[in-house]
Amino acid sequence: MSLSDQSGGRSTTVATPSVGVEAQAAEIRRLSRPFWATVLIGAVSLLVFVAFLTRSLDRNSVEQSQQVFKALLIDRMGRLETLVLEYGYWDSAVENLVKDLNLQWVDQTFVDYLQENLQVEALHVLDGDNRPKLQILNDTIAEFDLSQYERGLTPLLKKARRGNAFTAPEPVSGLIGNLTDLSMASAIVLTTYDDVDIRTDHLLVFVQPLDSNELAALSEKYGLPNLRLSSSMPTYWQGGFELSTVDGTELGYLIWDPALPGIRLLPLMAIGVLLVFICTLLTARLYVHRATAIVRDLAEAKHEAEHSRELLAEQAQRDFLTKLGNRRFLDEKMSELQAQEVSGDGYALLYLDLDGFKQINDEHGHEMGDLVLQHVAKSLRAFAGDDDAVVRIGGDEFVIVFSRPDKERINKLGRMIIEHLSEPMQLNDVVCKFGASIGIAFATQPSELLRQADVALYAAKRRGRGQMAVYTDDLLELKGG
Repeated sequence: MSLSDQSGGRSTTVATPSVGVEAQAAEIRRLSRPFWATVLIGAVSLLVFVAFLTRSLDRNSVEQSQQVFKALLIDRMGRLETLVLEYGYWDSAVENLVKDLNLQWVDQTFVDYLQENLQVEALHVLDGDNRPKLQILNDTIAEFDLSQYERGLTPLLKKARRGNAFTAPEPVSGLIGNLTDLSMASAIVLTTYDDVDIRTDHLLVFVQPLDSNELAALSEKYGLPNLRLSSSMPTYWQGGFELSTVDGTELGYLIWDPALPGIRLLPLMAIGVLLVFICTLLTARLYVHRATAIVRDLAEAKHEAEHSRELLAEQAQRDFLTKLGNRRFLDEKMSELQAQEVSGDGYALLYLDLDGFKQINDEHGHEMGDLVLQHVAKSLRAFAGDDDAVVRIGGDEFVIVFSRPDKERINKLGRMIIEHLSEPMQLNDVVCKFGASIGIAFATQPSELLRQADVALYAAKRRGRGQMAVYTDDLLELKGG
């Protein structure tokens, strides 16, 4: 491995664009044949999704309307309970309706007031045997046959009478009658706050019919179109509420036709899906034509990226000043040698350190020092073989890793380098004098080369300037182990 033809650096191999671009383009054209079927399946799936979405919207609208109706029915029942509770716990009501029926008081209290102010159509006061004692219908005192309420009244009255003399009465509400004459009713035991006879045996009942007029008013106020009574269950797209009496007897259903936003949106969404489908078909053709160009561009981009990566890798392993290999390159070179099978002669490494280089920097500046380092690098490349790797490992220290451990050649080369670098050098009209010391190591393990060469270099430095030493175990003792 080499950084250049002379320095042992890596040579850059220029990659050619991928030869399979046309084959890839042909494959894209082949795969585009079932593309139309894929688009069609996607459009059908989108239509199914639209249908599901509209159905969900409509069902949500139905459920919301049912919640609205349930709330309003509870509200109406609660209002009736509030009214009957207010009048049922009234001493004057007990005095004038139970102990003595005072028609003058009744006229002043309820007639011309019941319907107009309380919005209650009928009032019934029943004795302990559930016989009518007072009945007011449409602001008029009149007789009324309770059997006309048909279902629901009897269990309502029974439930209202529960408890004993020591139990506070509670209002009870429910539906009474039938689908042709349906009403909401609320009943409570008349009660006084006196110390004696707190709870009477009389019941006060308020009744509010759910007739067509009332249903029309509710329909308009709460947005429940075509609100009506029915004996049949509501259909899937209708809102509905099951009607039953206090004891659970089924009366029928209140049904209505809620607004269905999904059905209104369905045509628009279908048109939108159709437009998307048409646009997809039109762009599919453009996609097929552009696919080949995109594949070619990607191949070229990949080629450029690989080339850039190779350049970066080369720069990362090259010394910026001398263009020789750097310490990273040396480490990789040692790793490669370690992975190879050891030859019979092993490996060789030359470690060079300049003598007097610091004086050049001090006297002539670092720019002159850089010129000296470049001169040394050029000289080492000239002396080294084509397969030898020349490395600057830092400062004024250089290394040559030899491809063949020829001891005679390497020792001769070391002396030639010392002799050459000892000659005065003229740079920019300045004569620079320096030299070099060299340590050489021969080993069968690449991992030992740099350490042994460093020991030999240390020994050469101790002998004086311009010296060369070859590693032996005795030199290791000289350096202190």
